[in-house]
Amino acid sequence: MPRSTTRSWKKIPLIALLLAILQVSSSYGQQQLTVTGTVTSKDDGLPLPGVAVSIKNTSLGIATDANGKFSISASKGSVLVFKALGFTPQEVSVNDGLMNVVMESSQSNLNEVVVIGYGTVKKKDLTGAIANIKGADIKAQGVSDVTRSLQGKLPGVTIESAGGNPGSGTRILIRGVGTLGNAAPLYIVDGVPVASINNLSQLDIQSVDVLKDASAAAIYGSRAANGVVLVTTRTGKNGKAVVQMNANYGIQRIAHKLDVLDAQQWAKVSNTAHDAAGLPRLDIARNPDSLGVGTDWQDAIYRTAPVQQYELLVSGGNQYSTYSVSGSYTKQDGIVKVTGYNRYNLRVKSETTKGRFRFGETVLLTKEKTTNMAGGWGGQGGNPVGSAAKMIPVFQIYDTSALGGYAGAYGPVVNVANPVAQLNLENITKASSSILTNVFGEVTLIPGLVYKLNMGYTSNFITNDDYYKRYVVGTLFTHPTNDLTQSKEQTNLLLLENTLNYTKTLGKSNIQALVGYTYQKTNYTYLLSARTDLPDGLKNIDAGAGTSTTGGNSTESSLLSTLGRVIYSYDDRYLLTASIRRDGSSRFGSSNRYGSFPSVALGWNISNERFFTSLNNAISHLKLRGSYGVLGNQEIGDYQYSAAVASNINYVTGAEQQKWFGAIQTSFSSPNIKWENTKTTNVGLDAGFLKGRLNITADYFIKTTDDVLLNVPIPGSAGSTANPVVNAGRLRNNGFEFGFNYSDHAGELNYSVFGAFSKVNNKVLELGTGSQQIFGGQPTHHGASSTLTEAGGPITAFYLIKADGIFNSQEEIDAYNKNGTLIQPNAAPGDIKFFDANGDGQISDEDKVYAGSPFPSFEYGFGINASFRNFDLNAYFQGTHGNKIYNGLRQDLESMSLEFNYATSTLNAWTPEKHTDIPRAVTNDPNFNDRTSTRFLESGSYLRMKTLQIGYTIGDVLKSKFKISSLRAYVSADNLFTVSSYKGFNPDIGRTGSIFDRGVDYGHVAYPIARTLSFGLQLTL
Repeated sequence: MPRSTTRSWKKIPLIALLLAILQVSSSYGQQQLTVTGTVTSKDDGLPLPGVAVSIKNTSLGIATDANGKFSISASKGSVLVFKALGFTPQEVSVNDGLMNVVMESSQSNLNEVVVIGYGTVKKKDLTGAIANIKGADIKAQGVSDVTRSLQGKLPGVTIESAGGNPGSGTRILIRGVGTLGNAAPLYIVDGVPVASINNLSQLDIQSVDVLKDASAAAIYGSRAANGVVLVTTRTGKNGKAVVQMNANYGIQRIAHKLDVLDAQQWAKVSNTAHDAAGLPRLDIARNPDSLGVGTDWQDAIYRTAPVQQYELLVSGGNQYSTYSVSGSYTKQDGIVKVTGYNRYNLRVKSETTKGRFRFGETVLLTKEKTTNMAGGWGGQGGNPVGSAAKMIPVFQIYDTSALGGYAGAYGPVVNVANPVAQLNLENITKASSSILTNVFGEVTLIPGLVYKLNMGYTSNFITNDDYYKRYVVGTLFTHPTNDLTQSKEQTNLLLLENTLNYTKTLGKSNIQALVGYTYQKTNYTYLLSARTDLPDGLKNIDAGAGTSTTGGNSTESSLLSTLGRVIYSYDDRYLLTASIRRDGSSRFGSSNRYGSFPSVALGWNISNERFFTSLNNAISHLKLRGSYGVLGNQEIGDYQYSAAVASNINYVTGAEQQKWFGAIQTSFSSPNIKWENTKTTNVGLDAGFLKGRLNITADYFIKTTDDVLLNVPIPGSAGSTANPVVNAGRLRNNGFEFGFNYSDHAGELNYSVFGAFSKVNNKVLELGTGSQQIFGGQPTHHGASSTLTEAGGPITAFYLIKADGIFNSQEEIDAYNKNGTLIQPNAAPGDIKFFDANGDGQISDEDKVYAGSPFPSFEYGFGINASFRNFDLNAYFQGTHGNKIYNGLRQDLESMSLEFNYATSTLNAWTPEKHTDIPRAVTNDPNFNDRTSTRFLESGSYLRMKTLQIGYTIGDVLKSKFKISSLRAYVSADNLFTVSSYKGFNPDIGRTGSIFDRGVDYGHVAYPIARTLSFGLQLTL
């Protein structure tokens, strides 16, 4: 036994040695790696220093250096955890030795600062309804303006296309239309009011904040009734200089052409229509089979067009001063030949702190040039887009023997112009130069009390040139002389603001108080000069030998304001915001010049209550908000309160025909007009779930506008050439908004899903004397109005004669009578039956009925951002539901009554042998089948894949080799596809204009939108 025991003890060192070998082998099997990489911010692509990098379930960890780099030893299959204040923690599995991590700002970070009027506030203290988007989320999409990138992403904010024209921009509506005049919001860029933000460079945007309710917007008083859009441009950061360069090149093509007939098809339909009317056939249509396809006029004017953008930004600073300097160039050729747009931007922004003083400035210079197409030559084709759809394909494009070199329509047909001739025989350009400057100085008078002087100045100078060449185009269009029209307009704005801001914390109470005094003055000048009969090739006014025309005017307006605001929070639980602004505007008479605009809001951070502690794991934060306030609107022309008198109204008298100089009153005064007031009530909820991964915001609002400023029609016999402005209306908008964001990760896959939903209802409560009706929306050259605004209904509702099917037999026509008298005596089988709504036995405009609204029942957007290792994906969808669109161009193309081209749907026209829903082909149409009716009213609902972008960021090895911080390449598609039953160019019809024309697609003067495929590089040094 002892011997055996001795042998066992001798074996122990050998067993220990074997165990040690196994442990080393196991460790070796785990493949201990040195993991290196860089951590950057998704917001701006810059490296993040000080990020805690640790191995999960261990105490081992390091921090990233000043360049965001790290190096840590970890085994393959282990998990690295990345944490930084203000960013969502990430966990990434170790698979190899290279790892790049992009961190997102924490959506649940309630200490995040939100921009409000004249200051900022932490999100946890926010009581107003504000929609926000960061510059990093505005992806380069191959478009020329930043606002297109916002479409559908902000709850309660409608961003509509203003047309497909290069540089056309967008139209923004906040919480519907609350006025019958100018419904555009107030735009503020770095504290200075501007006309629009369409000309800003995407790289320059730090954030866009939209103030929607009275609590948020009332500090801007008279200009805030339509909401406020605050744009903050990028500033430098403390640290070494950072250089960012973006380049984007894209190809644009028309997203949707109209289906119209070729030459042979047109001739057959034309012959059928003439035969049905008992009229001789047109000479050009007598032999359809010999005509072939003919001229494809749409192919003749559309093209594949490039778009390119280049941006460069340099920023940096130290603990005392920061700077940001950027420049950009955009060039966009239009999908319609000849048209195009280019823009240059230069921006300089810096801030310096010296003791108790802080100074800063923003300078933004923009130069733009747009080449437009002709607006129409007086015929019924409209602009080249409309003419290309309606021009008969039998006609040719060119005629070298004709003056100008172009062929055109001839014979007894409608006067539709050759669209290629329109594009080339009239040169229309618009050039603008704008300056935005903002200089501020701050001094801390005592701790917490800061005085700020802000001075802003903008100047926008526009030159319009229209050179109209001489031509003979066919037999219907002649212009014997070369003519030139030039106009120049300049708008200057001066802004002076003095504010005192006091911040103090007393125990659990936090107070922010603001008082201010502001002055704003705007000057506008317009000059016009025109001359006819210029020699060929000369484009100078003095070269003309014909009629000379000159004109010009100028206006001036000013705004004087005092303001105050208090933001109070107690124990991060109870919140109060109260503000008031008193404005005096020169646009009103002395008795009504001043208006006061107060607001008050309350907030309750329920999740900070002690009783809520047990729910914190499920609900990370929960806040209720409520507000009420009054906003104002002064968006009318200058001097409307006084009578307008036109001078130089001369006449001759007496036997000697002596000239007398005179003047005449051209419009009546409206001395009693006053502020338009909008009262807004808002109730909101902000909540976070799943430890901040899911965040939602929801708002319900009621917005009532009193004393609506309205141009009331009066008869010309009253002696006025303009309708006077009066306070003659009352409107109401109410609605619901919802937004959400869910962010999470699964291993190396990081993703966020987001969406926005808005529903707004509007109603006219009062209008004029009570029975006033405002008609609008005449969709064609020869059609009746299609919209009606009156008390009790929505703004600009569709009121139309109802198309009630097709008469398939004479018996059906005979049966449709009133006391034995035919309601449609001129109808024949194959004609449309119209509903006799008022029962008077005839069809007229008195039979119009409510047919729908151009405003959607709701609109929405949703998308996903995802990244896996070095790849990223961004997809975004946007759409509307429930709105109607009146298709004006279809009304012409399906008429078969007049002599121009028709839609391919007319090939399916009704015949005695084939009963369809397309009426019979008949020239001169005795039944008026093409009258303005519900036949051409279509659903405007659509779902569009707005953006699809796939990117790749190079790894550390290449970054180290080329000594760069970040390089990302991407491919992006814009307007990739649209799901819609609408038969026009685009359900997002765009085209700015009167609110009373809303929802009416003037296809004959449209510009279709483009589908864009682009490639880009984003480089950070």
